[in-house]
Amino acid sequence: MEKKGLIIIIVLSFLYWFTRTATYVDSTTEIELRYHIEYTTGTSKSEELPLIIALHGNGDTYSNFYSYTLKDFSIPARIVLIEAPGNYWPYDPIKLSLYSQAIANLAQTLQQEFLTPNKPILLGFSGGAVMSYYSALTECSNYSVIVPISGKLDKQMYPNTITMTNECEVLAFHGKSDSVLSYSNGLRAIKKLREYSKNVKLISFEGGHHGFARDFKSMIFETIRLKLNG
Repeated sequence: MEKKGLIIIIVLSFLYWFTRTATYVDSTTEIELRYHIEYTTGTSKSEELPLIIALHGNGDTYSNFYSYTLKDFSIPARIVLIEAPGNYWPYDPIKLSLYSQAIANLAQTLQQEFLTPNKPILLGFSGGAVMSYYSALTECSNYSVIVPISGKLDKQMYPNTITMTNECEVLAFHGKSDSVLSYSNGLRAIKKLREYSKNVKLISFEGGHHGFARDFKSMIFETIRLKLNG
């Protein structure tokens, strides 16, 4: 009986270490980020793969974002899903600054850890898209392209220092009938970003806030695939 109990403890310990959430503590901001890495079908950790940093929406979880949206991503890629603090990304400009720095530093760290052909892609939905829009103004040099989906960037969120240049590329998506964050929010965000870069594009679709995961993600995935394939 004692031997059986010992085996159970060893198995449970292994499962804990195997499935535990990875944690990154940023030395610059002291922000702690919890993240999870998923691989698209047919790929493995040892391969050279595009790196996608994925930020879920506010009130949602990384697991839902993956299961209902990114799990269907068929392009070979390494997907890093970062948990928002308390499941909500901040809208306060000070916290936006800290988290955008921490996420960019984590992206750099993972790019060095894994075989990655280019700079990471930053993709965010809703509250995660707010973080993505903000990061375009402050951390764009760390990414090959930034993809905000159904987000916003209000004037009170603007950073004090903007480092975005014309080399920064942003491919944003927004539903024209979005009743949570209206389409006008996407237009205003894009207008601000175009003050600093000509490589900014807003792609609209005939849908609402959450409908993209069901009806329009294939269009978004195809756009990303074309970007990855040059």
